Amino acid sequence: MGKVRITATTALAVALSLLLLGCSSSNTNEQLTQEPTTPQSTCSQDEVDGAAAWIKGQLAAFGKQDFQSAYGFASQSFQSARSLEEFIEIITANYGFLLDARSYSVGPCVKEGENYIFDVALTAASGQQYPMMYALEKTTDSWGINAATVVAEQGEEEPAAPIV
Repeated sequence: MGKVRITATTALAVALSLLLLGCSSSNTNEQLTQEPTTPQSTCSQDEVDGAAAWIKGQLAAFGKQDFQSAYGFASQSFQSARSLEEFIEIITANYGFLLDARSYSVGPCVKEGENYIFDVALTAASGQQYPMMYALEKTTDSWGINAATVVAEQGEEEPAAPIV
């Protein structure tokens, strides 16, 4: 399975669309526009390091099945729109592979305004690979994950229920 490549504008549009969808569990057949080149990071090294640590922290919490800690990595806007119970339901129903990830890597960062978009490649214990996109925000105090979703490969359907 090849790595998904998306433009910063497409990533931002997807992230904002996901935020508007809320906890919707509907499927969509729309495909993401894919570019043949790897996006260049438009984030500073401090931004990359800080946000990547935040993503890795949430993934580590999922690995321990510590939903409370994983929820703590979500942005304030995410937490104000969804309870811990709703978060747990979304993860267990649609993103169970996060709970037994064998490995993951955090890719380039693209900054669009106040949004930071990262490609994350995750391999589940089963060996199945999941290309994901994480959208983060930074406040004066900390980072926060606004949304995360599995990104459809070319020719595949987009998965259900983004974590938004």
